[in-house]
Amino acid sequence: MKRKRHISLSLGLFLALVFCLPLTLLGSNPLLNNVRRYVADAPEREPQGDEWTFSADRVVGDHTSEYVEAFGNCSLSLGTNQLRADFARYYQTTGWVFLKGNIRAHWGGDFLQADEAEFDLNNMTGWLKNGKLFMSKPHIYVEAERVGKSRGDSYTFKNAKVTACDGEKPAWSVTSEEGEVELDGKVRLYRSAFRIKNVPVFYWPYMSLPGRQKRESGFLAPYVASSRKLGFQINLPYYWVINEEADMTFYQNYMTRRGYMQGLEFRHAEDASSKGMWKLDMLKDNKRAVSEADEWEDYKGDGLARPNRSRWWLRSKYDGWLGSPDLRVKLDLDLVSDQNYLRDFQSGPNGFDRNRQEFLDAFGRDIDNKDDTTRTSTLMASRSWDRVGLVGKAQYVENLEFMNGNGDDKDNTTVQTVPELEAFAFQQSIPGTPAEFSAEAKYDYFYRNKGHTGHRVRVTPTVKMPLASEFVTFIPFAGVDHTSYDLTRHEGYGNQTVTDSGGREVELNTNATKSGYSSRTTWSAGFDAFSQMTRVFPLAEAIKAEPGLAGTSRWTRLKHSVVPRVSYAYTPNITGQEKYPYFDEFDRIKAKNEVTYSLTNVLDRRRESVVLKPGRDGTPPQAEVVSDYLDFLLFRLEQTYDRNEASRKDQLDEYVRRPFSDVLAELKIRPEDFIDVISRTWFSPYKSSLTQVENTVRLYKEGLGEFSVGYDYLTRIDEYKRQRVDTMSILELAAKWELNDTLTLGAKYRHDFNSERDLERTLSVDWAAECYSLYFAFTQKPNDQRFELGFNLMDF
Repeated sequence: MKRKRHISLSLGLFLALVFCLPLTLLGSNPLLNNVRRYVADAPEREPQGDEWTFSADRVVGDHTSEYVEAFGNCSLSLGTNQLRADFARYYQTTGWVFLKGNIRAHWGGDFLQADEAEFDLNNMTGWLKNGKLFMSKPHIYVEAERVGKSRGDSYTFKNAKVTACDGEKPAWSVTSEEGEVELDGKVRLYRSAFRIKNVPVFYWPYMSLPGRQKRESGFLAPYVASSRKLGFQINLPYYWVINEEADMTFYQNYMTRRGYMQGLEFRHAEDASSKGMWKLDMLKDNKRAVSEADEWEDYKGDGLARPNRSRWWLRSKYDGWLGSPDLRVKLDLDLVSDQNYLRDFQSGPNGFDRNRQEFLDAFGRDIDNKDDTTRTSTLMASRSWDRVGLVGKAQYVENLEFMNGNGDDKDNTTVQTVPELEAFAFQQSIPGTPAEFSAEAKYDYFYRNKGHTGHRVRVTPTVKMPLASEFVTFIPFAGVDHTSYDLTRHEGYGNQTVTDSGGREVELNTNATKSGYSSRTTWSAGFDAFSQMTRVFPLAEAIKAEPGLAGTSRWTRLKHSVVPRVSYAYTPNITGQEKYPYFDEFDRIKAKNEVTYSLTNVLDRRRESVVLKPGRDGTPPQAEVVSDYLDFLLFRLEQTYDRNEASRKDQLDEYVRRPFSDVLAELKIRPEDFIDVISRTWFSPYKSSLTQVENTVRLYKEGLGEFSVGYDYLTRIDEYKRQRVDTMSILELAAKWELNDTLTLGAKYRHDFNSERDLERTLSVDWAAECYSLYFAFTQKPNDQRFELGFNLMDF
């Protein structure tokens, strides 16, 4: 009987704990008013969104106790937040829980484990002893003697090790006496040491690692290199986020042979139509070339020295608007201290090669070559309406041949355009006629230190009349070119050498230029006629929209188009042009009587693919056939016949008539993303040989690598119509081999067959591990060789 009473009493106590535990855990905490315990025999129901669920092997306590203790497989969960431990003590009045033994927690996407822990379930705060923390965004691990969790997803820690690498022995880590992780995932470390394989490399009193945001202030990965020209080089950039629309980078660039270079970069983008990139580098160079004999071997022969120590490069590009988004503004700024600066500093974050590519990628506009002795800066503002537009421009050309004592600036004949105003009418129909009209009017004021200066107005209206039939489209045109000059300074200085459109150097006598006002009027006419013949070839049956064929594709149609074209252009010969000033190529109009004919072949494929689109209202996905088109092959032949050259009578004893131009053969092939072929070849019918070649072949396969071949060829030409004194025959080979997911080998080779020397030999290695990447390159160029080393801590 006593045994039965004992069993009954135990059963009653157990049932009391089962049904009273929710009230026990509730206490006076309004956030826990739905806490309940699951047991095997309890009726199942879905927990509410704000409801903590609790389970354990054994629970001790009742609703009158200060706290409740649970033993074995203790679990607390609220939505995706979970706490697990061997032992749990819950304080009813405060909502505080103490955990011990094999603690595992999943909290707001973060994972925690520790020996001991305490949490306030009201506001999700607490601490861990001997804790480990993994934050998925950013991908970082923190192992610390003590980890404190603040509101939200912020943490503090002491005597910690921080890394982004998986595994017990991370490739790199940072140990710190104190630290914190902010809500945005940014990590701040105090009195820290950077370690590689647990070996301290350097110590730092304060270190900040960026977190979840894309843009964070802090030091970027250093750039390390060594070369014969610059010596050992280390460039340590500091990145400063000014606000959501602007940032700056400060480059601390030290070179053992040249000294310290300070670099500044400012970027901003106020809206979708405005962006700017402004860069400046300054250096007090340890080396200088007082005479040309002191220059590097590759720099000799231009008659210029570099005696200056103060060296700099200012460059920028800007796209924006002024007053109204319809008034577009563009700025290209490019000023440099001397003719050798860009050749000395080609590589690295501040070098010419990277800056040129950045400008092309961000703005689509190039800068002058590094070997040019002039740098061009342009400011342009434009406004367009439906049928007309206005453009204003100011342009400054820096001539490096007259800097640093190489020439007297008063002898500088470089033309500056300040300003240029242009109005133009877009091509449009003339009411009541089948003809179309377009026009352009341009005003320029040209200034230079030595030579003629003054105003020029040029007006060029053009009329076209498109005539189309079923087989041929014929478009005749006629235009007028009227140019007026008004010189504000008449200063002849003898002969001036200019290069015409054919590449010939022509001597102009500036003393023959008429002072004051002068004008010139001429005309031009011609036509453009073309036709198009097409035929479609079926390649395969149309693909069926079946779910089992999802992801498959095939070429189903091939269209072959043939486009013959004939163009004719005529401009009469103008005599007496020597009396007009010469500012640019528009001041000397060449007679033209040319027929150009071409034949273009285009292959266009139609590809059909089966894709799955999600169903609606629980219906299964639906298969659908989509089509896309691609002109994957273009082959064009083109040649020009010059009727003036065919009837030429002067200098026949020196130059025979050659009215036929070189035959241009152009080939473009891109059937898929893995192959690109671009070839342009010019063949002379008189020399029976190639005169110019531009060939590029690129092959790419994901997971394997990339291979490209380029060949550029120019031959020396001396003809009546054209001259070319330089020859070029350069081969470029480049390859990247992806050995595996982490290791990529690269190579680049450039050879000049004319000089029989290698222009560049580069070997590179990219190692992209789980939590870091390394880059190493060795480059050999004539009279210089260079080592480069870079690394990046991934996920930061």
